[in-house]
Amino acid sequence: MGLAESLKLLEQYSVVILPALVVAEQVGIPLPAVPALLAVGALAASGRVSIPLVLGAIAVVALTVDLGWYELGRRRGVGVLARLCRLSVEPDSCVRRTEHVFARYGVRGMLIAKFVPGLTTVMPPLAGIFAVGRLRFAFYELIGVLLWAGIWMGLGYAFTDAISLIVARLERLERTLGLVVVAALMGYVLVKYVRRRLFLRALRIARISPETLKSRLDAGEDITIIDLRTRLDVAATPYAIPGSRWMTTDEIDEHQSEFLRSRELVLYCS
Repeated sequence: MGLAESLKLLEQYSVVILPALVVAEQVGIPLPAVPALLAVGALAASGRVSIPLVLGAIAVVALTVDLGWYELGRRRGVGVLARLCRLSVEPDSCVRRTEHVFARYGVRGMLIAKFVPGLTTVMPPLAGIFAVGRLRFAFYELIGVLLWAGIWMGLGYAFTDAISLIVARLERLERTLGLVVVAALMGYVLVKYVRRRLFLRALRIARISPETLKSRLDAGEDITIIDLRTRLDVAATPYAIPGSRWMTTDEIDEHQSEFLRSRELVLYCS
């Protein structure tokens, strides 16, 4: 389908397409919600789409879906967050990044969550895990959604001439541009996948089994054990290996000289 056909379809069914794209983004599917919002703003400038109607549809659907994730987080705990993070391109940093945002901003992080890739998926269950009140969650969720969608549609409305010019030029390069975008996206995902596989392979090579570690500790060997679990993991499972020391990954560099003096160092995070 060409760009002209896509814009025509967006003009006719924007109140269905935009909420569907927002929901897809909320569950981790990388569909082009932002370009669609810009296009709707540009269409609204010529009176072909109603921004309040589209905003209302997006708000209702997004709030319904995120309330569902909120309830799952409230009832199932941190396990829901871990499963959602596996959908992320960078699952290893997903929990840590989200925890940092929530620890710094609290439920107010919902206001910026839609602007940060990955956060929109995990912030609602995280709010449930921390037992944020339902009305308070719904308020910040609605404001965050309206702020995110409104800004992008507003930009499309304000720069409608520039967007129309870009669309006209893209139509001439449509096939080539599509191939370039697909190739770039596939290359990005492939690089992330290879890096993750190499990292996990290195961990497998250097790992020590729980039984071996216990036998060596029982034998009185000098082993420094560092617990690198996130605060959420510790709260969900408040147990640790005897003699271990809890530390965030950000603190590792601060204690590097201390670690170098250790005869042997064991790190664990789950």
